[in-house]
Amino acid sequence: MPVLRSAGFRFLLGSSIASAVGGAASSVAVNWLVYRYTGSTLDVAYVGLTGILPGIALGLFAGVFADRYDRRRIMIVSDAVRLLVMGLLAAALLFTGFSLLVVIAAMTLVYSFSALFAPASQAILPRIVPAGQLESANGLLAALTQLGFTVGAGAGGLLVVLAGAVIGVGLNAATYGLSAVLLLQVAASVGRPDPRPSGSQRSFRSDLAEGVAYMRSHRPVLEVTLGFMPANFLLTMVASFFVVYSSAVYGSDAAVYGSIVAAMAAGAVVGALVVAPLRARRFAGVAMGLSVVAQAGGVGLMVIGRSVPLSVGGAAVIGLSIGFITTVYYSTMQSIVPNTVLARVLSIDTVGSFVAIPGGLVVGGFLAASYGILTVYAIAAIGLLANGLGVLALPGFRSVRYEPGRSAYP
Repeated sequence: MPVLRSAGFRFLLGSSIASAVGGAASSVAVNWLVYRYTGSTLDVAYVGLTGILPGIALGLFAGVFADRYDRRRIMIVSDAVRLLVMGLLAAALLFTGFSLLVVIAAMTLVYSFSALFAPASQAILPRIVPAGQLESANGLLAALTQLGFTVGAGAGGLLVVLAGAVIGVGLNAATYGLSAVLLLQVAASVGRPDPRPSGSQRSFRSDLAEGVAYMRSHRPVLEVTLGFMPANFLLTMVASFFVVYSSAVYGSDAAVYGSIVAAMAAGAVVGALVVAPLRARRFAGVAMGLSVVAQAGGVGLMVIGRSVPLSVGGAAVIGLSIGFITTVYYSTMQSIVPNTVLARVLSIDTVGSFVAIPGGLVVGGFLAASYGILTVYAIAAIGLLANGLGVLALPGFRSVRYEPGRSAYP
């Protein structure tokens, strides 16, 4: 694959995989520790919120930060801080014992710096690989990162059984260290922001306003960002409750639950990898809209299916469409949005995605408790179908595409 000839991309890819493996391992270990010592699902939920709230609170400012300062340096510093925090958490658990407040504080810090890391890593990619290779680059990043999460989750479970949960936390610290070392090998020049006009001084507020103004003046970009918010909300109602669905339809068979989760993960890998061969950026808006319709079909299969193959197949379709949309979206935005404002545009979209998650969890949980999980999935399928057809009806959304030779929407 031509994109792998770029040393900078190989280092960025290695950094992403290392972080994914360690993050998944520590997530399993931390959740196991919390539930073991407190026995409270609410406490597990509190820890889960540490992965969501920083993205909402810091997401917009993280985009400004990444457009204003050296993106490579932001990523390295974020990794260094996360290494330190996870190392201190592992030491605290080992020498002073479990404390829920310490765990929540540590994970909040880690995910806060993850919120700073994300827009910088997304916006630096067009400086590392040429525009024609962005689909391949994003596809590999999404696919191998997803595999890293899968391997990391499995490793985390084994470490808990064989060596104890503290080792899983320590592994995460080590992988953040490895990520920082790999990023140090990336050419320093790719992270530097474009120079500002001599004597110009801008506040964070004015920089954020500039990013919002760009989206408002480029209606297709705005329609894509707003158009996926309902889908993010509805998919949270589905994927977050796979364990409830599996238990309700197939009983307490953990193998079925695991198969459904694995099918969605495998589908996401495939979806990410098919973007480049299809050159989907050429019809990005239409492709993403049809993928939301496909998500509705996947959820519908799980509603009407009373056999494991149908349920697993539905989960695979959901995962495939998620991987496909994610890769098309980033590849297209990186191609058509000026790099000077790219991190802000991507961070605004990310905040919209994070905002939808708590609502989906609350509404999905309430509806499942009141009317059953199949009702929740039926509502989600109908909603996703309406969302997909709705965005396809928007001329601006349909017009989003990358045309070779046209590098950006000015």
